Amino acid sequence: MYQLLLPLISLKYTVMNFDLVAKVIAFHSYKGGTGKTTLAVNLSANLASKGYNVLLVDMDVYAPSLYVYFNIQPKKWINDYLNDKIAFCDSVYDFSHLMKEFNPNTQTEDKGGSFHAVFSNPSKKEITDLDSVMRKDSSKSHMLKKMLYLKETSITVTDYDYIILDTSPGIRYWSINSLAISDTIFLSLKMDNIDVEGTKHMALDVYGSFTSYGTRSYLLLNRVAGYCEPPLTMESGNPISNENTSSFKSLLLEQNETIKNLEKLIKMNVISMIPCYCDMQFERQEYLTVLRNPNHPFSKKVDELSNKMG
Repeated sequence: MYQLLLPLISLKYTVMNFDLVAKVIAFHSYKGGTGKTTLAVNLSANLASKGYNVLLVDMDVYAPSLYVYFNIQPKKWINDYLNDKIAFCDSVYDFSHLMKEFNPNTQTEDKGGSFHAVFSNPSKKEITDLDSVMRKDSSKSHMLKKMLYLKETSITVTDYDYIILDTSPGIRYWSINSLAISDTIFLSLKMDNIDVEGTKHMALDVYGSFTSYGTRSYLLLNRVAGYCEPPLTMESGNPISNENTSSFKSLLLEQNETIKNLEKLIKMNVISMIPCYCDMQFERQEYLTVLRNPNHPFSKKVDELSNKMG
């Protein structure tokens, strides 16, 4: 798989000869379950609420879930565009109205911001068909060109400020294509040993190929310790033992040491550390938290992240 990287990246710079001003940001991870989709959706909504023109694209073609956040069953998908059935613009859905629905007093429309999204089809047949196409050598460069055209059209015709890509985890053809057209990559991970070790190896093996061509890569730590402290988890009236407090402090120290070592080893800086919020963790329904509850600590962390991108 890794031998595909350099030809793909070289093609990227051969095909793209236009002046770009938009920022293309890919959310990637070593494995699923890191919360990258939640982060991608909420960052997109946050940027749109600030008046930016934002396009959010579900490129997690193997396990699509983006449509769930919008409570929609699309009739047209990015799969249709990639299979040459429709033009890319026909797969785009406009959700700019959500800014007003959630926050009637917002000035998003006055600022000229927009919030558009493209969804990937969760149908088993559609997933299998796309995967089969990418297994053909003759299709690989064509599909990357389709992704590059997606980027060019979105910038030169629709004039987006940000294009946010939610990618498939791991190293697969569609995640590589998404990373190849990106200017910035947020590599999201949780702090468990499997995720840390897998992220370490993936970053060392793959990300250097992209950064050597100018792509910026950052670690985005999600669901880290520090929010649900022992006092928040104890039943009312029960004293907090020194043992519990000491254990929690040890966890934080161990976590911080792991982060420092990871940054040093793979030469990627941490752009944000987002705590595990128990109320969000156990919600049955996924939401656009930054719009639904802009005062939630998670929404504040997403806002901090968007400010760092400016």
